[in-house]
Amino acid sequence: MLPNGMEIEIEGQVSVCKIDMPEVTHLEMQELVDECMSIMRNDNIRNFVFDLSQVEFLASSCIGALVSFLQDIEHVKGKIAIANCKENVSFLFKVTRLDSVFSIYDDLQDAIDAF
Repeated sequence: MLPNGMEIEIEGQVSVCKIDMPEVTHLEMQELVDECMSIMRNDNIRNFVFDLSQVEFLASSCIGALVSFLQDIEHVKGKIAIANCKENVSFLFKVTRLDSVFSIYDDLQDAIDAF
């Protein structure tokens, strides 16, 4: 079960993971990633968009959970896109150089359409 403030919607062959909370802990992100893994296995969805429009602070361990998830889904040719990063979160992706690993979009629909 997902933590309050998180939801997953499936749009065609893309799973959209919306996070509606200002801060995300590693445990909360891991629960979201675990649910995504379940969707990948059960629904054969391989493309995931994480909508971070409400997230003000993202612990670096949360990005670690996303990297681990990316490594898992790359085996089935899956991809992850990040949408709507606020400045602090965007900076974290840039400083860790993960902005070159994840596709980052300013708009949720652009991220979905990219798949």
